[in-house]
Order: sequence, then structure tokens, then C-alpha cells
Amino acid sequence: MKLSKSLVSLFLLLVLTLSGCAKQNCLECAMAPEELKAKDAVFKDLNKKTLELYQQGKIKDALVFANQSLDYSKKTFGSESPKTATALNNLGELYRIQGKLSDAEQCYKKSLAIREKVLGKNNVQVALSQNNLASVYFAEKRFDKAEALYKDSVEVLNATLGKDDLNTEIMKRNLAEVYKVEKKFLEAETIYKEIITGRDSKKDKKDDVSYAKALNDLAAIYYLQGKYQECLPLFTKTLSILETKIGVNSPDLIVVLDNIAQAYKKTGDNAKALTYTERAKGLRNKKPA
Repeated sequence: MKLSKSLVSLFLLLVLTLSGCAKQNCLECAMAPEELKAKDAVFKDLNKKTLELYQQGKIKDALVFANQSLDYSKKTFGSESPKTATALNNLGELYRIQGKLSDAEQCYKKSLAIREKVLGKNNVQVALSQNNLASVYFAEKRFDKAEALYKDSVEVLNATLGKDDLNTEIMKRNLAEVYKVEKKFLEAETIYKEIITGRDSKKDKKDDVSYAKALNDLAAIYYLQGKYQECLPLFTKTLSILETKIGVNSPDLIVVLDNIAQAYKKTGDNAKALTYTERAKGLRNKKPA
């Protein structure tokens, strides 16, 4: 009961730049400005190439540059530099999407440890590392560990970016997803309602795809609890927004159409269920233009 992956916003996993260091005897701090500028440019270029290849789906090639970035950062800026934490984070993400969860976990743990030591625990980059490590635990079905990290990261982002920031919202959704699989429906419902209420209070943040996803996710929580009359209006509103934003013939509507059909079946309204089922079927059978 969720939107297709193309509609799901994910917290940014790759971070290309990170500055500032509070560590004594820092190699970076000891460099002359021009030397630091030149070496920082090399590091950024390696990360840029990593990101470009990552976005192109060329993961093996991206891994080459990610490892080069890590080696360069360790030798140039030190093993406990924030830049090294960034390189570890990026390498961890590449391992994660390959399904190499153990390797990803080790990279994320090292990145998190560096960031907590150098930047302090109440830092956005620390929250990012927590989120990424939590994503590995979630994939491994270690939901208690994922929940704890998501909670910590939400707390940090609430304090640093504010509760209405998009990154804070996405982190809350990650936490809500853990609650959902743990069947902690009340906790998940509370988060989605908070997100929707925040959107409702700001016209510029209403009626977009991200807002539609929040409605859909809340509806899914109601569905899982058997509250079919409560989920139907939310699924229907989700569909209406998506039709406007991505078009009535978009294949991304299929999941929502199926959700509505299933909910109507549960209420015993098979005629309406069939209407949405047939529309979803039509989109599945529709050949790409």
C-alpha cells in the first residue's frame, strides 16, 4: 500500500562537500590557504565524478572514484577528517544499493563515528549518517536499531533545520515506515498527520507529489487497521493530486488505483472496485509513447 518508487522522496545519501573541523592537529587546518584550496578541489572533483556515475547507474565505475576519494582524503586530510567521513558515506551508499549491506554498514558506522567526534552529535551531517546507517538496518529487518537511529536523526533535524524543513519531513517519513512494519500504527499515523497538517498550513507546500505521498501513506495506515471508510477519501485525494501533477495516463497512478480498488472491495462495493481495477489494468497494458 504505497506509491511506486519513482514517487518516493528519499533522504539525500551522497554529500559532496563538508567543511569545518574542530579536531586538534588537523592536517587540513595546518595547510596554507592555497594548498588547501588546490587539494580540496581534487577531493571535490573525485566526489563529483562519483555522483555523476552514481546518477547514471554506473555503480562499478562510481566505486572506483569513491575508493579513490577515500584514499585521497585519508592521505591528504587525515583518517578522522570530515571529508573522510563524506568519502566513507558515499562509498557506503554504493555498497548499499548493490546489496552489500555488511560493507555499507561498516562504512556508515565509520562515517558516523568521525562526524560525531569532530562535529558533535547535534549536527545535520551526523543526522544524515544516522539515516544512512538506519537504512541498512531497515533492509536487514533490524527494525529496533533502525527506529532508534531515525528517532535520533529526527530530533537533530527538528532542532537544526526546523520541523517544516523538507529533509526533516523525509526523515520523519523514514521513521514512520519503520513504525508501519513494526505495526506501531498509532505512532506512524501521528507522524503522517503532523506532516499533512504542516502542509495544509502553507499553500506553497500543498497539492504536490510529496504531499500526495503523505496522504497515501496515512491512508495505508488506516487500511492496515481495517479503517476502510477513513482511508478511501485520502486515497481518492491522492489520485486527484497525482492526476493533476503527473497526468491521468501516468503508470505511477497504478498503485493508487489498486489501493482504492482494494479498499472498495473491503467495504463490499465491488462495482466501484472493478472501475478502479479496470483503469489500473488499462494503464498496465498501455504501451509507452
